[in-house]
Amino acid sequence: MKIKFIHLVLAVVLLSAGACKKGGFLDAKIANDLNESTTFADSVRTISFLTRLYTEVGFNFDANRWEGGGHPVVSDEAVPVRYTGPQNDAILMASGALSASSTNVSKQAQVLNNWKTPWENIRRANVFLFNVDKSPLSAGLKTKLKAETRFLRAWYYFQLVKVYGGVPLIGDATFGISDDIDLPRSSYSDCVAYIVSECEAAAADLPDFDTQLQQDYGRVTKGACMGLKSRMLLYAASPLFNGGGIATDAALKSITGYANADAERWKKAADAAKDIINSGTYSLTEDNVTRMGYGFYNVFLTRYNREYLFGRMNAPNREYENNLLPTSRTGSGKSSAPTQNLVDAFGMENGLPITDPASGYNPNDPYVKRDPRFGNTVIYNGSKFFLGTSNAMVAVNTFLGSSPDGPIATGPISIPGYYWRKMMVEDGSGNTERAYPLIRYGEILLNYAEALNEYQGAVPEVYSTLIQLRKRAGILPGADGNYGLKANSSKADMRLVIQNERRVELALEEHRIWDVRRWKIAEVTDNVILKGMKITKTGTNLTYEVIDLKPHFFRAAFYLFPIPESEIAKSPKLVQNPGW
Repeated sequence: MKIKFIHLVLAVVLLSAGACKKGGFLDAKIANDLNESTTFADSVRTISFLTRLYTEVGFNFDANRWEGGGHPVVSDEAVPVRYTGPQNDAILMASGALSASSTNVSKQAQVLNNWKTPWENIRRANVFLFNVDKSPLSAGLKTKLKAETRFLRAWYYFQLVKVYGGVPLIGDATFGISDDIDLPRSSYSDCVAYIVSECEAAAADLPDFDTQLQQDYGRVTKGACMGLKSRMLLYAASPLFNGGGIATDAALKSITGYANADAERWKKAADAAKDIINSGTYSLTEDNVTRMGYGFYNVFLTRYNREYLFGRMNAPNREYENNLLPTSRTGSGKSSAPTQNLVDAFGMENGLPITDPASGYNPNDPYVKRDPRFGNTVIYNGSKFFLGTSNAMVAVNTFLGSSPDGPIATGPISIPGYYWRKMMVEDGSGNTERAYPLIRYGEILLNYAEALNEYQGAVPEVYSTLIQLRKRAGILPGADGNYGLKANSSKADMRLVIQNERRVELALEEHRIWDVRRWKIAEVTDNVILKGMKITKTGTNLTYEVIDLKPHFFRAAFYLFPIPESEIAKSPKLVQNPGW
């Protein structure tokens, strides 16, 4: 691997992010004509250099980066709407047209960034670790900042491993721009072990949520380290990587996953999640008084909370609102919208899926008595959202001909009839107090339930863990107190429940695209027709018709992304992923 691609960026300590209300560690620090010596001779510049590592931790969450859909449209979660620009990599993959060479297309190379951005930041981490001891910082602060850096380096390695499988492990090396580096990919096993060990080592020198200084909120804590460890071990235990990879070459098998399956990997994943639960540090944000499921909605609008183990702090902004809301609500209408496929995954308020005859679902009135997470995630026809011209909460109309938010009355229908609500301020109060939910406690509970079910079956603790999420969501307990979960489920039946629970709980949080891959079910879930809802209004009556929007394609090679062809050409030892 030629790390010329990962160019030296010592002078980049100017930060693009603004201050956050609860701790301003992302405040911009202005500096000019810096080099390695002058940067690390100054305490403020030293810390600013590390802060640069934080600015891209949520690079896949950037709503502007994913114009036209991005990671949601690579899965069955969303469909791009009103998009007329170049065919970016996300759309190429969704249409089945992506190739290793297409990832070299300048601005539209979102998939290329999955390779480029982590490597740039891994190098920055190594530069910091090499130089921080030369700085005038106190010994205690150096120890803490080194631990933050080791976590961040592990975080960026995870971003590579989840997408490509094994990658070169370069340790603490800081290659120069003139170095000719050609390194082979490390085994998947070695990459997992490295990420886990770095998380454990970093956690030992970091504060937890309760002992972290207020001005440091948003920086890495023990909880972030434990959360990344949990996610890495869950991925490693999953079918795609746990002996179920698609590679046929023996050497590539050990690079793209474990060559052989081992059920004990599920136990390691369960134990890692359980450690977080047992710590008592984190909890779900619950409020079913303001409205059912309001705690689930509001957690994404309150940066300082006990559900986030790790978040990317942002200055208050409207980037999601501007990209994802209906045009009547200040949105551009140029990005993605939820599919009917996702909408149908939300069950009813009694916890039963809409396919269950006992659920009470009525296709002629499809939005009543649904799982409250539905209305807190999706804007559907009749949803109330703040309208500036009325200075009030007013219904959004998405029926046929309801300009500007519904499809036009003539021509092809390309709008699915839904818009995103999740993570967006709905009451006209201004900018969202935004922090990308990179690791949150809701995910940890789902990690635990999944790993425990795979290891022991649907034991009572699997039920009690899922019930925590359903209770917070506003689902009704039912006569048996199971919140819609059927008693005495088999492992296979509970697996499907957990997979669906992740789909609705974590929608729009950059999980679905990777979940269906690690479960090795994407050839089913992503080879589908993306659906929408056509609503026709006649007088005061509404009729609902599920319609086809566009096909979504998936082939086996898409389980792992292609290493950019330009990188393979520069580094012959970088063997390509299977199918590319």
